[in-house]
Amino acid sequence: MRNDTESIPNSSILIPNCFSDALKYLDYLCTFGVKAGLERITAMTDALGKPQNFYRTIHVTGTNGKGSVCAMLAEILRSTGLKVGLFTSPHLESYCERIKVDGVDISENDFAEEIFRVKNCNVTGTHFEVLTAAAFDYFKRRKVDIAVVEVGLGGTWDSTNIITPEISVITNVARDHENILGDLDSIAHNKAGIIKPNIPVVTGADGQALEIIRDVAAEKNSPLYEVNALKLKAQSLQLNLRGDYQKINAAIAIETARLLGVDDEKIFSALKRVTWAGRFEIHDSLVIDGAHNPHGATALRNSLDETFPHGRRAFVFGVLGDKNFSEMIKILFRTDDFVIVTEPPSERAAKVETICALLAERKISCVAVKDNFAAVEKLFSTTADVKIIAGSLYLIGAIRKCATKLFASTIPNS
Repeated sequence: MRNDTESIPNSSILIPNCFSDALKYLDYLCTFGVKAGLERITAMTDALGKPQNFYRTIHVTGTNGKGSVCAMLAEILRSTGLKVGLFTSPHLESYCERIKVDGVDISENDFAEEIFRVKNCNVTGTHFEVLTAAAFDYFKRRKVDIAVVEVGLGGTWDSTNIITPEISVITNVARDHENILGDLDSIAHNKAGIIKPNIPVVTGADGQALEIIRDVAAEKNSPLYEVNALKLKAQSLQLNLRGDYQKINAAIAIETARLLGVDDEKIFSALKRVTWAGRFEIHDSLVIDGAHNPHGATALRNSLDETFPHGRRAFVFGVLGDKNFSEMIKILFRTDDFVIVTEPPSERAAKVETICALLAERKISCVAVKDNFAAVEKLFSTTADVKIIAGSLYLIGAIRKCATKLFASTIPNS
């Protein structure tokens, strides 16, 4: 990954002083993409008084399951009476979802104020760096006791990697963002970049990735806790989050919470309450899942086969073009499935024509409906026994808005 520390041009025009202006400023920053290096985020937080040092933190990375593990940990920690911050990405419907205190989204007014405070540091960073600095500052101002912080991408050069956490968590390692992070070994090294000297590490990784994590942890004298064996202990847990894959996520959260000294009664009680939108949500016969890479597609397919083994399935499906969607198609769909292909609201969206061509090669019935709203209407007009909305989290967020408008009684607000 290139360590490009080139500064990003500032804008004297877009000065956020309300929520809509904050969104315009963030959209402006998106044009500069991802830039490696911790210099900008360090300068921002230094100007804000190093807010990330005013509370305890837990740092979470991994290919899949990061958000679910973060949500579990935040709920568990709240059960102990702590005031808990939570920083995650991406959002589904509103930027405010990314920054929470005690389970409550930051308000639009507070969000705009934080973006304005960060911009006034006169250190213009990337889109995600600004959000990270805003979250860290908000947690300080709200006087949280502890914050659960999810990386945006990778680990080593992620803007969140300026914290010194009490525990580092690496959920798993699989192929994703290969155009940025490289091959599997490079991805594992990058995610292991959140490991700090003498700080415990909890991981659900396996294979070669686990070997790399072991090596990095040993080099840094960081105690390593491998939770694969805990999956069996999690089998009988009552989890509010559905999907077979949530069992290993729960095992990771359990081990982390135990290291923090939380007793099992509080842990297991909290896991019954955790909610996390867009992750194998079930509403009657409708399933919503942000399976956006082959690893996620495997988890969704297994959960569907376990929960709905019989009956016809219809999908609304759309992914980003930089994902391995060819492999996802092989994994996710049965030959008798019906797939409504749409495009996530992103310039990076894979074209419906490309996805339909791959589905046709596998003799899977499909139709292209570019408009998300129309795709949802088409899905609900089918006679399928199970209806699934799957793919990019950008799509899931847009679809949830459409579906909520169309079928408010079916899909509750997130």
